[in-house]
Amino acid sequence: MTRPAVRSGYTLIEVLLVMAILVSFAAIAMPSISAMYGDIRVKAAADQVRGSWTECRAYSIDEGRPYRFAVQPNTGKFRIAPDSPESWGGSSGDSSASVSEDTALPSHTSEGELPKSIVFTVPDGLGETSADGWTTVVTFLPDGSCASDREITLSADDDTSPIVIRVRAMTGAVSVRNAPKTGGK
Repeated sequence: MTRPAVRSGYTLIEVLLVMAILVSFAAIAMPSISAMYGDIRVKAAADQVRGSWTECRAYSIDEGRPYRFAVQPNTGKFRIAPDSPESWGGSSGDSSASVSEDTALPSHTSEGELPKSIVFTVPDGLGETSADGWTTVVTFLPDGSCASDREITLSADDDTSPIVIRVRAMTGAVSVRNAPKTGGK
């Protein structure tokens, strides 16, 4: 009596069959995973803007001078700086009082960018545009309020829902809501 030979591995056909099944499942699942990830990116961008507005408002209150949040429309770039000509491309030698104020109060200036493929959609005539291409969205005043009610939209270049971020002038409170999709279902 001889014992049958025991197979100790897999054949190439078996390995290729399992790989084909795994690739098929991944191809089926990929569209729903990427759509879910796109919404998460837009929500993360909205959180980033809310945080930047809070930071801008806090600097304005702490330093006792207005701070500006500006964006480059149709890009994801934004900037926070004091609302003064020196910070936004104006001349710095106009007033000796402002120069001594600036040396007494160190200003905070920061620039940031939203996650990949998320852009600011700014309505026409929203705010003034500096020589450097920055459009003012919000100016926070030292009392914690804003110069005016403002609303901007964050959108992605795919089929995700845009998000609208709004700040109230009287209180400086920020709210976030989903905007309707364009060309909706």
